Amino acid sequence: MHSFVTREKLILPVIFLFFLGGCATAPKKSPKATVTLKELCEQNNIQWHWDSVSQVVTLNYRDVIAKVLVGSNLVMMDKESISLSGSVKVHKGGILVPADFETKVIEQLIKEVSYVIKKFREIVVDAGHGGKDPGAIGKGGLREKEVVLDIAKGLTENLEKAGMKVIMTRTKDEFISLEDRTKIASASNADLFVSVHANSSRSRSAHGLEVFYLRELDYSKKQDEIFQKNFEERLTKFSMDKDSAALKDILMDMMTQYKKGESKHLAEHVSASAPERINAKNRGIKSSGFFVLRNTLIPAILVEVGFLTNADEEALLRDSAYRKKVAEGLTKSVLDYVE
Repeated sequence: MHSFVTREKLILPVIFLFFLGGCATAPKKSPKATVTLKELCEQNNIQWHWDSVSQVVTLNYRDVIAKVLVGSNLVMMDKESISLSGSVKVHKGGILVPADFETKVIEQLIKEVSYVIKKFREIVVDAGHGGKDPGAIGKGGLREKEVVLDIAKGLTENLEKAGMKVIMTRTKDEFISLEDRTKIASASNADLFVSVHANSSRSRSAHGLEVFYLRELDYSKKQDEIFQKNFEERLTKFSMDKDSAALKDILMDMMTQYKKGESKHLAEHVSASAPERINAKNRGIKSSGFFVLRNTLIPAILVEVGFLTNADEEALLRDSAYRKKVAEGLTKSVLDYVE
């Protein structure tokens, strides 16, 4: 699928290493106390890359990622922190790691891959609008909230049949606030968030399916109250020092960068395959700052399945058989990506 693709669930299930403090002068050690990262990676067929600007070393083994910030002696793996016997250092242009890096990181990295069947096991399916919020309304009176709930239920049923665990933000015609929708995602162990909507446009001829992913978040957006609340909720998934501001900042940056990349890859995949499967026009992917995309801490996409303001598509979306076809097309696209 994608190289350098990560999962959040085990942390994603990814390995993150974080820098907790400044470098201290360490006592001299025997040559055997440290080994070169290059040697370890070559012995175990692990790809690695060092960004000398950010000081981040990235290890990639069969699409499972480990990140090392030079100067750190802390490993974060499977929601718990692991301390190395010393810090990772640069020496004469090479990367030196403590001797226990092999047993605590390399061997565990390989072990993780051996039992991972799917990168994603749990998905949040979000049916847009609901209750007092009808969403878009077609000329013939068809309401978005009804269309997307039916499609979301079909998507959920199909994913569950395929062995995925699915959490729906709503299962009936009720109003769920945007904030509560993101809270549901943040409190879960989900790996992906898929929001289903139907489109509207001033142009009655506009038609087709389009997929949105989150655009780049600036610093101010990361400081929004809801974003911070959801981030704190995600922190409960990890065993770590919650009082470490430095660790929190690094974790937030890594989570948002992971989310951005994974969300765009998923959007590209769904856009490339779902429209053809349901015989709809492909309107491509677009970045957006939609609330539910901005305030979830997991990879998220928003799918607009058609235009209710287009008479032909309103008629199609009124047909239960067509809605079932849309749900099946989305299911196959998501499962292809997951697997």
